[in-house]
Amino acid sequence: MAKEPKPLFQPSIIFKNFNMVFSSTGIAYLSLLISMALLTYRFFIYWKEKKDVTSKFFIYFGICFTLFAFFKTITGLFFINNIQVLVASTVFASFIEGLAAAFVAYLIIYLKFPRFRPIIGFWVFFFLGLLATILTITLKPVSPSIEPTGAINWGFSFESPILFYYSLFRALIILITFIPLIFILFQQYLDTTDTLVKKRSFGLGLLLLVGIIIGFIDFLFIQIFHLDAISRDIAMIFLSTLLFVVIFLTQKPTSS
Repeated sequence: MAKEPKPLFQPSIIFKNFNMVFSSTGIAYLSLLISMALLTYRFFIYWKEKKDVTSKFFIYFGICFTLFAFFKTITGLFFINNIQVLVASTVFASFIEGLAAAFVAYLIIYLKFPRFRPIIGFWVFFFLGLLATILTITLKPVSPSIEPTGAINWGFSFESPILFYYSLFRALIILITFIPLIFILFQQYLDTTDTLVKKRSFGLGLLLLVGIIIGFIDFLFIQIFHLDAISRDIAMIFLSTLLFVVIFLTQKPTSS
């Protein structure tokens, strides 16, 4: 009887002495974690320089996605055989996305609509994110499994109409907040004559745009393009590396 062919690319690393399996998904999120940690550190430097509302809320934003990447990295590296932990990581991710959107909503109102209280925008999107988290717990939209390549397939599908509307709801929370902030940053890039501000604004706008793409890749990549989960991980590593380069080049601390 012929043996089944082994996969051509199998990045999972098995340490038998420690009985641990590292998934390629964990490695992909580790690359994102490195980029987000650098971004949060740079935001912290800005806050030490300015100590204003804008720099403070950018720190909050950076911390949110650093925590997001951290928990996804830990679960992807050390808990890939624990389905309950993997499912819990998607619940945490939903909450963090809503919290980040709430901080961005506060910033948008603060920067562009000074007549309104920005805290209203924060609470509106915080509760929308909380609702998305409750739906994630209730609907259980994922069914994680490990592919032979060592990548995590989250098992998400749009076959059920309620799951489609759930996905649309989560996507809108991010898009309604992130896209206006991207436009604000690119507008600042076009309007300012300060070279440093120009570089930072363009870099941040590009970061948010790539961040949106990474967020959608996690659940939509496999479903839309019908590819293996390892392809998603490779794409995420590439985009995370791009993020790191953009952060390093455009978000440099001001020289003394």
